[in-house]
Amino acid sequence: MSNSLDNAGQPKRKHLFILNPRSFRWTPPVRSVGNTSRQTHIDRTGKITREIHAYFVRAGYSDEDYCIFISRYPRSAFGIINRFMDKIPKDVIVRVYAVGGDGILFDCLNGIVGLPNVELASVPYGTTNDFIYAFGDKEARLFKNLEKQVNAPAVKTDIIYCGSNYALNFCSVGVESESLVHTLKLNQTFERPISWFRRMGSFMYMAGGIIGLQNEKVRRQEYTINMDGEELRGRFALINIANGPCYGGNKVPSPSALPDDGLLEVIYMKSGAFLYVTRYILSYLQGKFYKYPAVFTHKQVKKITITSPIPLLVSLDGEVFFDTHLTAEIVPGAVNFVAVDGLPYKRRYSPHG
Repeated sequence: MSNSLDNAGQPKRKHLFILNPRSFRWTPPVRSVGNTSRQTHIDRTGKITREIHAYFVRAGYSDEDYCIFISRYPRSAFGIINRFMDKIPKDVIVRVYAVGGDGILFDCLNGIVGLPNVELASVPYGTTNDFIYAFGDKEARLFKNLEKQVNAPAVKTDIIYCGSNYALNFCSVGVESESLVHTLKLNQTFERPISWFRRMGSFMYMAGGIIGLQNEKVRRQEYTINMDGEELRGRFALINIANGPCYGGNKVPSPSALPDDGLLEVIYMKSGAFLYVTRYILSYLQGKFYKYPAVFTHKQVKKITITSPIPLLVSLDGEVFFDTHLTAEIVPGAVNFVAVDGLPYKRRYSPHG
């Protein structure tokens, strides 16, 4: 047992960093030296890698205590984690750092589920890093502090089991997923080495949302929903299943969601015409759905099943796919998530007043 303890008598840890290079692709342009005014861009992956190396050397860690990998394609984190864990004794804790945005965090989560000696950390450098806002808006910036991340405790955190995938933050069906599809397309279209691209995030979500809301087929889709044994049928514009309160960077559709209460927050919205849905969805995105009980219904459940005569358009932590039916179930305390400064999860609004 002594071999599994460090000099302070604490369990030994290995630190595994997995970087999404797309999250560091461009920095704001800088003017080159000399007489030319040509603007150049710097690949930031190398910069972040050097910062990680510098911290661990400065803190007295050996080369064997940490590793850095680059995720070259979606889901490559699965293989990285599996190969790394094959070489680690079961009594050594591995802290996996998802460095980037929601996509790499989703990959790392699905790579560690079921591994008892693994902790998950989010180092936010992506276009959106929604889950960490469950700790509070002002506190999110602390998660970029490498020293705090390395030394922070991990807290038991619920996750959503959805078919063959897991999610930390949310699962949505309907116009939200349709809007996200168009947002992703816009981001891909306008991703260029230009200084203002990173500042376009909110505009892209707004534009994608307007396009998505115009799809009447999705906006008026008919569903059968079963929530903890209670069944209902109807046409709904959206169904949001939340473990965390935020998505889209600054949207708070589920302010009562808390990732350690063992419950899913389900909000569904009555179907309607484009102007009807548009009128209320802005309040919904600000977390004010409870002001319109005739439009939105809110439930706290442990399991929900959704079926429809036509395929479901589903978004799982920003990953979009089609399915014939959907079952989402809470898995309490399934992941140890790193909470900088020992921060607790914060509920923004209590559904019980």
